Order: sequence, then structure tokens, then C-alpha cells
Amino acid sequence: MGMEIKKKLNKFYQWEHFWLVIIVLTTFIMHLCVISQPSELFFDEIYYVNDARHIIADNETLRPEHPPLAKVLIVAEELMFNGFKSTQTDTGAELLKNIDDSQTTIDVSNASVFNVKSTISVDSEHMYIQSVNASFNQITVQRGYATNAVAHSKSATIFVFNDNAWGWRFFPVLFGTATIVMFYFLCRQLGMKQNASVLATFLLAFENLTFVQNGMAMLDVFFMTFMMLAFLLYAARKYISSGVAVGLAGLAKLNGILALPTIAFHWIFSRQKRSWWALLGILTAIITFALGMIVCDLLITRNFSAISDPIHQVQQMSSITSSLTFHDYPSSGATYPWTWLYSYKAALYYGMPHWYGAPSFSIWALIIPTFLYMIWRAFKKDNAALFGVGWFICVYIIWIPATLITDRLTYSFYIYAVIGAICLGLGIALNQLWEYWREGKHKKLRITALTAFIIIIAAHAISFIILSPIVPVDWAALVHLY
Repeated sequence: MGMEIKKKLNKFYQWEHFWLVIIVLTTFIMHLCVISQPSELFFDEIYYVNDARHIIADNETLRPEHPPLAKVLIVAEELMFNGFKSTQTDTGAELLKNIDDSQTTIDVSNASVFNVKSTISVDSEHMYIQSVNASFNQITVQRGYATNAVAHSKSATIFVFNDNAWGWRFFPVLFGTATIVMFYFLCRQLGMKQNASVLATFLLAFENLTFVQNGMAMLDVFFMTFMMLAFLLYAARKYISSGVAVGLAGLAKLNGILALPTIAFHWIFSRQKRSWWALLGILTAIITFALGMIVCDLLITRNFSAISDPIHQVQQMSSITSSLTFHDYPSSGATYPWTWLYSYKAALYYGMPHWYGAPSFSIWALIIPTFLYMIWRAFKKDNAALFGVGWFICVYIIWIPATLITDRLTYSFYIYAVIGAICLGLGIALNQLWEYWREGKHKKLRITALTAFIIIIAAHAISFIILSPIVPVDWAALVHLY
């Protein structure tokens, strides 16, 4: 019996995907360990979860600047974890007095039914409860909690949202995990060696910003998953399916459309045999985006008459986002994209457990060297490196001229979408160091290669320990990173 178990374990260890399974299971379990920490919304979750709540209650979105697919997915998980019932419940309490659009201390008929850190709804305005005084039947709230603050009349009914963190963050964790899996197979499809693919996947899975965004109820994790799916299908020469995935990425967030120029870059400059069937991917991306917009709108509004055409919606989204400029919103917290390469600052999303919106030091410090290395490898006919170059240019560098031309607000966490490109190139480099240590002819160079390999892996692990919410010690605060 013991020998049989030993043989099975040995066979599992020798399986091609052994390390992928270990990496994915480890990060997935980590995510589940912190999925309810914090138990309240934080950072931009406030906007997207409250939008989902509003969609469930009133069948309309509060965020018309974004396409609908990711919103529908957040709504779906909210309903799933609430037994497919509305997340909004009548508290039985009412306003005792009229309130204006700025009043924060509110008299209610029964304050004992409310809890601190809950979200309530009065006439579609969401409010966040900061304190409860049951003796005086008063609650103190944050007004306009991702909704517009308006005046309310006496006797207005007060609803409370009874959803929780699992209903906000489980799908992001699931989609983020799928992204890690697909990234590994993308590396393999692009011709990377197995060890290089494992190293690249390890770097991405245990990279702080990737881990953080993969566990938050925001739109980015959804468009990143569909973008990665588009890359994988393209690498597998399934061009029509890849176009569908591009359309879905754009439906999740408009940034997802950047998957298309990335694929086009590789198709144009690749030395491999090109298939003109790839051009059909553009058509399927457009069709998927247009039809998906209509379907998702119907799911949100549940009213055919309320559905607008996709062209009008794109124009509306473009109009809203183009109005969000550095000139008009100088205190928005936005940063110019070129500063992300030379100025490191860990944006604190939430304190203890600390959620930092910043890439790991190990990745950030090597962005430029890795990009230059990929360019060199691309000229040496490395297919994976060429794809990494295109990914970096079309998903990150494109923001620099776009921002200079439009002055549109950009945020440092946007680099999340291109970290995979850096991990891909770094995985190739680390594997070269490892192979030289094992097979190189010069002893000193072999030792140097091994030392560099160990330093980079150790720095990556230490970065994750310092920045990630897994470790309950705020090391970053001790060294003044935010």
C-alpha cells in the first residue's frame, strides 16, 4: 500500500503540470484566506459593488462610462451568494425628519436595526453607516456612497444591503486564478520551455499587484482574464475564437480592446507563417462587442425599450472618459504613465490587512531591463519575447502618447495589465541563468548566474511578503513606502 502511494506521488511529481497545480492551488487558497478581509468595501470596490446593488434594485447602472459585461458578472455573483434574491432588504425603519443632501446625522424610527459598516439605501441613494446611537434613534452616515446625495422626505423607507465579501470578491478570485492558468499555457504555446513557463507563472502568481487586483471587486480582473484568453487562443491559431475573446475583454472594460493591437503587432512582425484567417478575428471582435453590449444591457435593464445602440453607448463612454482630465481633476490621485517606471510609491488601498496597489519591487525594478532583453531576444527570433514586446508596447507604452494627446486621467494600477509581459520575459531570462549554471563551461560565470537567479527569486518572495495582504505585518509602512 505504501509503495503504491509512493509511486503515485512520484508520478504526480513528474507530471508536466505539477508545478502549475502547486502554484495555482497555493495562490487560490491564499485568496480565500483573505477574501473577507476587510469585510467592507474598499478602494474602487465602492463604485462597482454599489453599482451592482443599484442594478439589482433598480435595473439601471450608475457607471455609464464603462461597458456592461464586468458589471453583469458582479451582479451575477451578488445574486448567487444571496440565494438569487435581491441583496436589498426593508429594515422596517423610516426617516423621522426631512433631510437635505449634506446631512450626515439622521433621525430614524428604530436605530437598533442598523449595524456599523453596513450600507443602506434611501430613495436609491446609498449611505455608509459610520455609527449608531440606539438611545437617540440616530445614525451617522457617509452620504452619496458611490451615488448622488439628494434630499429625502420624512417617512422615507430605509433599506439595507445584506450582501458580503464572498458575493463581491469570489468571481474576481476565480477569474484571476483562471488568468494565471491561461498565462502558463500561453507561454507554452509561444514556444517557451517548460521551466521558463513555470518560472514566469510563479513570478506572475506571486506578484503583489496581480495578487491584489485578482482579489478585488473591480472591472480590471475581468477584462484581464478575457484578454489572456484572447492571447492564448491566438497563440493556438484559433483566430475567430480569439476575436470573440477580444470582444469580451472590451465588453468588460474598454482597456481590454488593447488585446487587439497586441495580437496585430505579433502577427505583423512574427517570422512564423501567417494566416490571413487572423483578420477574421477583427470582425468577430466587433460583432461580439456589439451583440454583447445589447445582451448585457438587456440583462441590466430587463427592458428592450431602454436598450441603446452600441455605437451610441461607445460615444457616451468616450465622452465621459475624455472629460476626466488631469487639468480638470488635479487632485484625483491619477499619475502620468511614464512616472510608473521611475517613481515607486505603494498606494495603500486598505490598512491591515494591508492591500497595496503597487507592483512587487522585484518586477518594478526590472521592467526596463526585461523589456530591452525581450527586444534583443525578439531580434534573435524568439517568438515568446516578440509577443512580450508587443504586449508591453500596445498595453502600456500606448498610454504615454494617448495621455499626452488627450490629458486623460490614468492610474498607476493600470500597469497591472502588462505585468504578465514582464514576467514572461523575466521567466525566459531566469531559465537562461539556470541552464547556464547547470551546463555552462566557466565556473565563475556559472556561480554568477546562480547568484543572480537566487537574488531575483528571493527578492520576489520578499516583495510579496512585504506588500501582500497575506502577511499581517505592515512592513511597507515601516520603510515609508506610502
